[in-house]
Amino acid sequence: MKKLTNYTPGPRGVTMKDGSVVWIKPGQTVSVEADEIVTTPDLGDKPQVERDADEEAAAALQAENDALRAQVADLGKQIETLKKPAK
Repeated sequence: MKKLTNYTPGPRGVTMKDGSVVWIKPGQTVSVEADEIVTTPDLGDKPQVERDADEEAAAALQAENDALRAQVADLGKQIETLKKPAK
């Protein structure tokens, strides 16, 4: 499935192989089978504010992911230490 979002002020139509047209209203996102699409109109560009927010969110998620991976690695080391037989 391919997600298409219309960032233009007017509706846009995506022509499908069966001859039908999927209309996308301004601001609307639709999911269509990528191999069924014949033509895709210019859907505009995502506003810069949204792109910046997406990039910031991705960076925050990556930082959180890195921190969690480090925590898992530390806990793994602690588990291995605790599994060692007492001397």
